Amino acid sequence: MGAIKKKAAVVTTSEPKRQLTREDWIDAATKRLVNMSVEAVRVEPLAAEIGVSRGSFYWHFKSRKDLLEAILGRWRENQTRRIVERIKQDRRLGAREQLSQLRTLRGNRRADDAAALELAIRAWARRDKLAKRIVSEVDRERLEFTISLMVEGGAGEADAQSLALLGYAYTIGESLLQDVITQEQIAQCRGHILDQQIGALKDGG
Repeated sequence: MGAIKKKAAVVTTSEPKRQLTREDWIDAATKRLVNMSVEAVRVEPLAAEIGVSRGSFYWHFKSRKDLLEAILGRWRENQTRRIVERIKQDRRLGAREQLSQLRTLRGNRRADDAAALELAIRAWARRDKLAKRIVSEVDRERLEFTISLMVEGGAGEADAQSLALLGYAYTIGESLLQDVITQEQIAQCRGHILDQQIGALKDGG
């Protein structure tokens, strides 16, 4: 009999899967919120979409509510507090320049994504107490920042409040009407509101 030849074992190696982070889950959940609704943000469909087990979710979150709070927290941080800090960090800027920066935040893909998220969260807030509370707090923070800039620049309290509200109401309306208004109209409206706000400052800022 001939010798029996043993087949060499074939060893295959594959790249280890990257461990999902808390931020990965929030990213995936936020996309579902924007593309569908808050009702679509549930653990099992999210896990299936990402390609992991449901148990992986609980390494990072206690519950679905914990995830929803994280979505709202990141929205608040990215779309309000970081913008405020970015504008305030350059101490050389006066009230006029800071108002100008706030009113002329550039439009780009990220801005479009932010506007879509803003609308999704506001739709969610119409039906949910937690989201409603966070949205109300964010609205107050944004308004108070503009009011404080104008008052620091010498505007009267009443003018600062009414013009801050006018500017903020326009900003929310702009996100609702993106498919209807042109970039030229947006630039004109932003410029008109900025002129009114700067005009209310002491000696025009």
